[in-house]
Amino acid sequence: MTENPTAESPFGVSSPHDPFQAAKASALKAAEELRAAATQKASEFRTAAETRAQQFRSSAEQTATDIKEKAGEFADHTFTEARERYADLRAEAEKFAREKPLQALLTAFGIGFVVGSILRR
Repeated sequence: MTENPTAESPFGVSSPHDPFQAAKASALKAAEELRAAATQKASEFRTAAETRAQQFRSSAEQTATDIKEKAGEFADHTFTEARERYADLRAEAEKFAREKPLQALLTAFGIGFVVGSILRR
C-alpha cells in the first residue's frame, strides 16, 4: 500500500474522479470564460465610447460652425447699421452747420475745450 507521489498531484496518486481537480478545472474554465467575456465587454464599451465621442465631436464642430456664421452675420449687420448711422449723423451735422454756422462753431469750440481739459489731466 505504498503510494508513490506523481507529477499530477503533490499529495500522491490522484484518483480518476478527484472532486478537487474537477472543481479546480471548472473554476479555471469559468475564470477563462469570465476573462473572455470581460474582454469582449471592454471592447464593446471602448467602441461605444469612441462612437459617442465622435458624435460629440461632430456636434461640437457643427455648433461652432453655426455660431461662427451667426457671429459673422451679426457683425456684418452691426457694421452696416453703424455705417448708416454715421452717414445720417454726418448729414445732420452738415445741415446744422449750414443752417446755423455760429452755433455750430460755438458748439465745436465748447466740445474741443471740454475734451482738451479732460486730456490735459
